[in-house]
Amino acid sequence: MTEFGISFLIATAKALLGIALVQVSLRLTGRWLMRLTRRTPGDTDDQLLRSVLTTAAPIGYLSAFWWGWRSLVADVEVLNFGEGIDRMLEAAMLFLTIVLIVRLLNRVLLLLLDRSLRRLRRENQLTVLRGLEPMIRSGVWILGLLVFLQNQGVQMGAIYASLAGAGIGLGLALKGPISNFLNYLTILFDEPFRIGQFIRFDDVLGTVEGVGIRSTTIRSLSGERIVISNEDLLGKVIQNYGDLPKRRVATTIGVVYQTSLETVKAIPALVEASIRSNPPAEFDRCHFTRFADSALEFEFVYFIPDADMVLFLDVQQEINHAIMETFQKQRIEFAYPSQTLFLESAQVKTREVAMAVG
Repeated sequence: MTEFGISFLIATAKALLGIALVQVSLRLTGRWLMRLTRRTPGDTDDQLLRSVLTTAAPIGYLSAFWWGWRSLVADVEVLNFGEGIDRMLEAAMLFLTIVLIVRLLNRVLLLLLDRSLRRLRRENQLTVLRGLEPMIRSGVWILGLLVFLQNQGVQMGAIYASLAGAGIGLGLALKGPISNFLNYLTILFDEPFRIGQFIRFDDVLGTVEGVGIRSTTIRSLSGERIVISNEDLLGKVIQNYGDLPKRRVATTIGVVYQTSLETVKAIPALVEASIRSNPPAEFDRCHFTRFADSALEFEFVYFIPDADMVLFLDVQQEINHAIMETFQKQRIEFAYPSQTLFLESAQVKTREVAMAVG
């Protein structure tokens, strides 16, 4: 057998040995990791592991082929085509490896984003993610291409400068649309409110009907349709009443100063009974807080475990009715802003002066 044949057999053996090692190691490692992932709830880690193993196999095969090829070139002088051919082959191997890694990164990134949104139950944002998939994939591919070019010795300064110039030009030309789009994404992903929730923005109080790329639509309490720019909406404070786990209600009432001490001591219990008789209200406290100018003031607090504004108003009304009814039965008078003047009669004053003189 010729020297070339022997070298070819050795290189082929090395390549096959490398492929066999890759297959055995991936199979053993895959089985061990699969047993670990089966113990965890969900299938996200299973899919991630399959994606990694699927990508690792061809990268391992390429490495085995490259090992065999370098062995053959080192033994057979005829195949030594020079540095230029070697660099081309090395670049081709690196390019294929980067392609495989970029595909893996795209799959892993989109899978993690999808599972995160599903876990947070943000189904409306899944549609946005589907629309952004081409942009995300393109961004990862561009990064992979830049890594490849930099590895090949390409002067990246000019490319970065061109990209920066193009980015500045596009940014100036598309400032308005890009700003609107970013505000839209902020509302979708940060979720300061959702469609159907009751919010307050400046003097606007109403229910969110829709969120668009440029503006948000709110149906006010009086019925009119109000359209607000997303930029203006995110630039100010938004009060979201639809995201309340429970609503805290604090109310102050006053009774007249002529109320007896026993009655004053009994008022907290009377208020508590009135609140507890109107579920789902949850009583918190009631206290005699201060001596006001024209009233003895009591503050009571209760919670309504629902964000519905109509339910809150209904329960509040029933509690107020119950307190009024209880106070009427107990002959407790509500106070109102007033002043009482105590005047002495002229006869009484004259009598007091005569007694003092006598």
